[in-house]
Amino acid sequence: MSGDGSCNRIVEVDLSELTGRTYRCIDGCALCCLCQPELLPREEEAFRKDPKLSAGVTQSHISPEVKGAAIDLKGSHGACHFLTDRRCSIYDARPHFCRSFPLNVFVGWRIQVNVNLSCKGVGLRGEDLEARGRRLVEEYGQERLSDEVRTSKAVFDEFMRNARDALVAQPFSSARQAAALLREELTDLVGLSRVMTYAEYGRTRQDSPPVDIVRRVRETEAEADVAERAMMDGIELFDLPELSLLPVHVGEELTWSIFRLVGSNIVGYHLAEDGGLSETSRTEPSSVDLLPVEPEGLSRFGEYLELVNRRDCFAGHAAYLCSIEGYEYNLAQVYLGAIANNMVDLWWRSSLLAGLKGSESIGSREAGEGIAFFDMDLLDLPTIGAFM
Repeated sequence: MSGDGSCNRIVEVDLSELTGRTYRCIDGCALCCLCQPELLPREEEAFRKDPKLSAGVTQSHISPEVKGAAIDLKGSHGACHFLTDRRCSIYDARPHFCRSFPLNVFVGWRIQVNVNLSCKGVGLRGEDLEARGRRLVEEYGQERLSDEVRTSKAVFDEFMRNARDALVAQPFSSARQAAALLREELTDLVGLSRVMTYAEYGRTRQDSPPVDIVRRVRETEAEADVAERAMMDGIELFDLPELSLLPVHVGEELTWSIFRLVGSNIVGYHLAEDGGLSETSRTEPSSVDLLPVEPEGLSRFGEYLELVNRRDCFAGHAAYLCSIEGYEYNLAQVYLGAIANNMVDLWWRSSLLAGLKGSESIGSREAGEGIAFFDMDLLDLPTIGAFM
């Protein structure tokens, strides 16, 4: 494995997102215990044999499309069955998915390890995440990694063949280069409007060079109403039928908060371990303006966009969108539209949290809280390829 975080033995492994990052679990945070870990077959077998462990096994999932055994949640949307007073009662026997948090192993045309920035412990002095990521990948073994990549790469290749047949293909590297060149536009209201308008109405030729894509974006009239789009997306974000599907934010005081659309208001709740809710705020969606972003906040947003732009799971998400839209739009348009929409979502969430704290602008701290509120959901977006 080379110093740049890549490995080329049997399969390519990219650990670059972890380079220079450290992590320390924060006692009392337990964000990961609000996720529902699946059980590997060998883990299910071990859990079923132990009366204490078997009491927490369920076949019901937050995501109905997921099959197999998982750990039950208290009150269907609370914390893990085995969490008591924010501490794991089966720590030494916890499942693989709990042990790997905050890392995610994505299989696309290669193996890439991502870090979940919703975890408050990322960035604290502690364990070297690159070393941990390397160990995590090695646990799977080269044979399984090779099989997983072979299967996933076939899916990506099929997608690209379909895109070429529809004359909307674009190398992922080209779409990524265009997004990198448009960094300033993607953190600016007018620029975002141009990108979103281009994504919907642009006419991009197959295999266009990045500079041509960027030129087309910058020549596009800024017609999309970013503020209105942000409000509508924000309403949709919190208008979900199941509480377990709502985004969770862990505050600086390690409180768990969820927000839900109730009538014409976005209602904030404190979430308890047992799934109990206590109301903390009420906000009219129309009152959540996209707050001005200070230079430090812009820098934080820009760095995060660069990270998203390097994630293979996000490229897979753009491919997924392209396919479900019937290959109507060039992949570059879909890709840039997706990254712009996610930036608007991040900006809106950051503004909501900042406003509830009484802030009138978004600095580095507010941007960081927005990213923490957003990244887990970003990693959960539908994608071609798969997380191991």
